[in-house]
Amino acid sequence: MFKVENTPDNLKKCACPQCPSYNECAKGKMELLYCSGAIGKSTCEYKMNGCTCGMCAVHKDCGLRAGYYCLHGSAEEIN
Repeated sequence: MFKVENTPDNLKKCACPQCPSYNECAKGKMELLYCSGAIGKSTCEYKMNGCTCGMCAVHKDCGLRAGYYCLHGSAEEIN
């Protein structure tokens, strides 16, 4: 099972704000670290404009395989 902790260190490494799919709604709600079980799927409506999950340090450090956690849910749910 894959698990991503919602920690200050992981929040610093989070690449969500640089993602082309990250939008104003998510920015306004300060949603980050969708791969974490504490966050999971976004409460905002997203369009698939590209995914940077695979380039994220959290993704690499935790050995994750999926992407678009903002649309599909946390690593625990979809990996």
